[in-house]
Amino acid sequence: MTHPAARLTLLSWLIAVVPIWASDDLSLVRKARVFDVDIAERFLAMDGQVRPRRRLPTADHPYVTYNMADTAYMTGIYCAAQTWRHVSTGDAEAAQNARAEIAALRHLVRVSGRRGVLARGSVPIDAPWFDDGIWRESPDGQHRWRGNVSSDQVDALMFGSFVYSTHLADKRERDTIAQMVSEIVDSIVENGYRIIGYDGEPTRWGHYEHDYVSAKEPMNALLLLQMVKIAAVLTGEDRYSREYDGLVSRGYARIGERARPDDPPLEANHSDDVLIALALFPLLELEDDPAIRGHYLNAARRWFRGGVNPGVDVESNPLANFLWRHWTGQRGYALQAIETLRHVPLDMKWNRATIAMYAARFGFTFIPDPIVASDDESIPFPIGQRGRTWNFLVQNPYLKAGNRLTHAPFETTGLDYLVSYWFGRAHGMMNAVQ
Repeated sequence: MTHPAARLTLLSWLIAVVPIWASDDLSLVRKARVFDVDIAERFLAMDGQVRPRRRLPTADHPYVTYNMADTAYMTGIYCAAQTWRHVSTGDAEAAQNARAEIAALRHLVRVSGRRGVLARGSVPIDAPWFDDGIWRESPDGQHRWRGNVSSDQVDALMFGSFVYSTHLADKRERDTIAQMVSEIVDSIVENGYRIIGYDGEPTRWGHYEHDYVSAKEPMNALLLLQMVKIAAVLTGEDRYSREYDGLVSRGYARIGERARPDDPPLEANHSDDVLIALALFPLLELEDDPAIRGHYLNAARRWFRGGVNPGVDVESNPLANFLWRHWTGQRGYALQAIETLRHVPLDMKWNRATIAMYAARFGFTFIPDPIVASDDESIPFPIGQRGRTWNFLVQNPYLKAGNRLTHAPFETTGLDYLVSYWFGRAHGMMNAVQ
C-alpha cells in the first residue's frame, strides 16, 4: 500500500499535468453570495429549517417537495456558517439568519412533545409533503415531524449551537440554548448513552455505550464527549463537568483517537469524516488539559494525515484543510482549500436552467468542466472531476464522476461551500477580495 505522503506527491503531479478548468468566473466571495441567496430563497423553511434536497415537481407530485432526512444536521451547520459570516463581515443579515437557525433547532427539539427527542425535520400539517421517512403528528396538531434521529443530527445541532453561543448569543439566548442542549444530553445520558426515540426504543444510529464505542464505533466516543462538554460550558452545571470527567476516566477520549478507521480510500466513510470534524472543533476550542487535549489532537492527526492509508489531507477538502490549518498553523493546506473552493462546479448542485437563471441575475458566465477520462481510483479526483452530490464534504472523491449534464430530479444547496468559505474567512485564511 502506498504511503499517504507518496499519494500526496502523486496527487500534486496529477493536478500539474491534468488541466483543471474553472467552470465559472465568480470570485470566492461572489460565489458565496450566490449560494447564500439560493439557500435563503429555495431551501429555507419559514421557520428557518434548512432542507437538504429540493425535489422537482413530477406528474405524481406536481409541486416542489424536499427530502428531510438531514434537516437538523443541515440547520446546525448553516447556523455555524452564518455565524462565521457575521464574524467575517459584521453583516446584520447573517446574524439574523443564524438566530433563525437557533430558533429552528429549538423547534426541532420541542416538536415531538417528548423531552429530549430531537426531530430530523418538521413541516406544517397542511404543507405539500412527500418524503420517505417515518413521520408523526405533533401533539398540538400543527406539524408533522420525522423521527429515528441519528448521532449525525445531534452532532451538528451541538456544533451549530456552540459556534452561535461563542460569537453571537446574548445571556438570554445562551440560557435558551443551554436548556435545549441539556434536554438532549440528559435524555441520552439517562438512557444509558443511547438516543431513545418516540417509541421508547434506541434509534438505529444513536448508540454511545462504552462497549459500542470500544468495539464498533470509536467516533461516537468523540460525539458524546462533544455534547457533554458543550453542556458543561453552556449551563455551568457541575453535573455535566463530572459526567465529562467520568467519560474521560473511562477511556472515551483515548477511544476517540480511533474515530477514523484506517481503511482503504474506497472503503472510507466520508460522512463520518465530517462528523469527526464537527465533534473535534468544540473539543479543541474548549479543552485546556494537555493530556486530554492530546487525545483529541491524536484523533485529529489520524483523521487528517491517515496511517497506513491516506487521511483526508490528500483530498483537498476545504473545511478539513482549514480546520487542520487552524489547529496546527500549517499554511499550505489553506492554499489547497482555497483552490478547491475556486473550482467547485455549479452543476454539482443545480440543473442548467437554475445556473442560467443565477448567471443572468448575478452577471457571471458558466462553462461546464469537461470530464477527463480516467479509471484510476487510487488517487482522489479534483473537485471539478467529481459527480453531483448534496454535500461534497461527505462525497467519496475516489469515485469516478457521473454525468453532470443529465437533468436531475433533485437540486441541492451550496452549504458545504458556505461552511468552508465562512470558516476560512472568520479565521483569517482568506480575504474578501479573493
